[in-house]
Amino acid sequence: MERSTSLSLLQLLEIANEAYPDGFLGLYFERSSGNPKDGQGDSLARFVVAELSETFQPGLPAEKQLEEARFALERAIEAIHDVIVGLHRPPDQGRSDGFQTTPS
Repeated sequence: MERSTSLSLLQLLEIANEAYPDGFLGLYFERSSGNPKDGQGDSLARFVVAELSETFQPGLPAEKQLEEARFALERAIEAIHDVIVGLHRPPDQGRSDGFQTTPS
């Protein structure tokens, strides 16, 4: 695929959908336009479509658009990782923001 020109949102979502298990991203965007649509059953797919749609910048060259899409999803991975780490902490260890997770 020649990627020197800009991608449309639909093209970006189709690229991502090809890589997503069972193509379930397609449940959450219109296959003719790229516009979001309601779907059900895979909230991670819904999240990926929303993240890619919200961070999409139509005027950038395709390679930059793909870089921005990867960056947005990598930030999401980092946030999810932080949540997983937090879930491994014992409840009585407390939080870094001083919020008590157990009654005093």
